[in-house]
Amino acid sequence: MKNFTQILAAGVVLAASAMPSFAAEKVNVAAISGYFAQGFGVSIVEGLNKAKADFGIDLKLVDTGNRALDYEEQFSNLAKTGEYDLIFVMGWELVDALQKVSAAYPNQRFVFIDGVLDSDKIIYASFAEEQGSFIAGALAALVENLGPEFDKIGDGKAIGFVGGRDIPVIRNFLGGYEQGAKYAVPDVKVNSVFAGTFDDPAKGSELAMALYGQGTDIVYNVAGPTGEGVMQASAAADKYSLGVDVDMCSSAPGNVLASMLKRGDIAVYSIIKDEVEGKAVKPGVRTFDLASGGVEVKLCEDVAAKLPAEIPAKLEEIRKEVVDGKIAITKAK
Repeated sequence: MKNFTQILAAGVVLAASAMPSFAAEKVNVAAISGYFAQGFGVSIVEGLNKAKADFGIDLKLVDTGNRALDYEEQFSNLAKTGEYDLIFVMGWELVDALQKVSAAYPNQRFVFIDGVLDSDKIIYASFAEEQGSFIAGALAALVENLGPEFDKIGDGKAIGFVGGRDIPVIRNFLGGYEQGAKYAVPDVKVNSVFAGTFDDPAKGSELAMALYGQGTDIVYNVAGPTGEGVMQASAAADKYSLGVDVDMCSSAPGNVLASMLKRGDIAVYSIIKDEVEGKAVKPGVRTFDLASGGVEVKLCEDVAAKLPAEIPAKLEEIRKEVVDGKIAITKAK
């Protein structure tokens, strides 16, 4: 149990790796999003603040709020001064404004976090969410396969998924989850739904409760703030949920099986570290995966203590096979 639940240490070591002895000049960084105060956004801010503390960068955080009509103006205000070496962007609602302003200011380097767009002028911090979700799917299937002898599990052999918007990155989560589940337990059923929004916890709760009512025992939340409702529903139904992006074990103690972590802190820190050290941070895709500690699954201690020892052992075996390339995971298109 201890080995699997502590494998996140690899990511911590990466983030705290040796700092450069000097920087040629001060690095200025801005970051813009409407989600810095919650979930994955908190992880990103932690990475930015660590870079500020370690490297002495100048950092500006911009909260977009919900003013959709102002997005392009907010981007332009940052880009037109030419003062920022890197501008980090998080949030799919910002994509249109980002691409327009990136085209208007071709010398400004933007870093889009958590996805890849059509533009070849942008730096992308992408995560191998299909790898982390593969482990999450394997975990859910293995627990489901224990049947009624394990607390909160029925005999329907069904696990579930609630996604936010139906977009490629969320489809990638689902694809990895399904593949991991079928790899571990070929006859397990995977029931999936999309909320159509990332900002409606009530909708997330409604969808999760419907899945639980259909015999699903474990639901994977990949829905941003909408997913808060999924976690609440797992407690109300006394079933299991799987958190995403950050450690969500405390959101419904005893009902959260694990969280699939996306280490936004490691991603932004790594990119800024390269910039400070004078390495070329150029447009293109940087992928943070299981091997780098960019994604990982963390079992919740209160539930993990009840699991048969063979389940975390099997998960560690599967994780190593993914890292070594022995398991091929198909990405969503």
